[in-house]
Amino acid sequence: MTVEAIIVLGIAAVCCILLTNRFNLIGPVLLIAAGAGASFIPGVSEASLSPTIVLTIFLPFLLYWESLSVSLVRMKRALRGIILSATVLVIITAGIIAGVGVALGLSLGAALLIGACLGPTDATAVASLGKGIAPAGRTILQSESLLNDGTALAIFAIALSIADNGQSVTTSNVITQFVLSIGAGAGAGLLCGLTFTTLLPRIIRIDNDPLLAVLCTIVSPFVAYFAAEELHGSGVLAVVTAGVFASWRGVGADTVRLRAFGRPFWTVTTFLLNTILFLMVGVSLPGIISSMPQATLTRALILIPAIYVGMVLARFVGHHSIIFAIRALDRRPQQRERRTNFRSRLVTTVAGFRGAISLAMAVSIPLAFGNSVYEERDIIILVVAGVTLLSLIIQGIALPVVVRWAAQAPTPFLEMDARAEAGETQAVGATVRDLIEEIDSLASSVDVTDADTIERVRADYLQRMHNLMMSGNFKEYRAYAPDELRLRLACVSFLRNAAFEQRRAGNIDDSTFDYIRDCLDTETRHIEGPLEVE
Repeated sequence: MTVEAIIVLGIAAVCCILLTNRFNLIGPVLLIAAGAGASFIPGVSEASLSPTIVLTIFLPFLLYWESLSVSLVRMKRALRGIILSATVLVIITAGIIAGVGVALGLSLGAALLIGACLGPTDATAVASLGKGIAPAGRTILQSESLLNDGTALAIFAIALSIADNGQSVTTSNVITQFVLSIGAGAGAGLLCGLTFTTLLPRIIRIDNDPLLAVLCTIVSPFVAYFAAEELHGSGVLAVVTAGVFASWRGVGADTVRLRAFGRPFWTVTTFLLNTILFLMVGVSLPGIISSMPQATLTRALILIPAIYVGMVLARFVGHHSIIFAIRALDRRPQQRERRTNFRSRLVTTVAGFRGAISLAMAVSIPLAFGNSVYEERDIIILVVAGVTLLSLIIQGIALPVVVRWAAQAPTPFLEMDARAEAGETQAVGATVRDLIEEIDSLASSVDVTDADTIERVRADYLQRMHNLMMSGNFKEYRAYAPDELRLRLACVSFLRNAAFEQRRAGNIDDSTFDYIRDCLDTETRHIEGPLEVE
């Protein structure tokens, strides 16, 4: 890729993000469109993204961060439904998509490859476009998106084998591939996650270097991925398993300094990788379209809407089938509390976005098998990209409407989750109350004897506990009441501006100004609460 192409695509990305934020547009769609437009600029159309890089660098990195960010408590509450959606629903969706593709003239291998690419939903797309969904529902969708990649990759491997030599699908072949892919992938992920969370605290104790610790977290998903691949398992599932295990066991395996360095790094890097991926798909589309014969392009334009409709219907029907099967087999009274209604199931259907994962899988299809060029590769990429675009546009526009409609009839599951959140707030409040009772002994343990200091700290935490219980939700809690919060932020802003003026006047050094600014930024975070990032 030339320097000119990097500059053009960088400017295109900045413009797309500005437009997305300004007009609340669908970012991935704009990025693909910008990439397609930029491809007509000389030098940009030659830019490409290696399928190997997408599969071995982009996917592990993106999925590891998503798996570290998912809510494990909410995931556990709906684990059975998540697992079924991540396996059975993907198989149903891929099968129906493959059936539509074969009916419209594709070979079985190509149709199954499209089904494998479009079978899994995308966790990043759910996180960015599903903000209106209730936290419990969003966690279920994100958890499903993380786990279903392993199933999709198993189908993908079978489809590649069929596309390579045309072998027929046998029951033993499918079962062997699934057991090996999922079993070896999950096993390698658990082993790597255990090793990482055991070694990281020791590394931190030996060398308290947050940059070294961040480097260890970067290495972890790639070790898990390639270890699983060597065992012929799903590298993607290994990455997700390692990430979920590291998240569950993370207390003690990280530090404040590691989080302060690590979270911004992972947030920015995954954002960049997603941006690059969508841009490069857009860059490749005009070349793919122009190289296609007219008859093939016409067939692709027929395939895209037909497969999209089949994909949405497959998710809707498959999701209902799983739920009704659970109801028929599990008649326990507590199962009734987990029930959903038609409206919430429609939200789950509409929120089943396809995104970067589908595109990455399509782009990773080999250019050739043996010495023969794989002629259906371009039409597969075009169809997957077209269906992904339709998913992001149509479902992205429809989701807020469907979410508002579903909110008018809350389900027992959402009511149970609301009660759980209220219980969480009570639990956090009880922890602060215990702290207040232990302040005297804590003061003694750190050799603090001044009564005024002890009472000042006690009063501060009493106020915090009051604000917490008044908020009703610890995630909306702030350490200070609204009036005091605004005043404190105004004071911090005044100090920051004054320090800037002192630096500009030459009264303080740049390093001194940077230190003051960092201190004020830390105080701002304490006042406002933690940053919310995608």
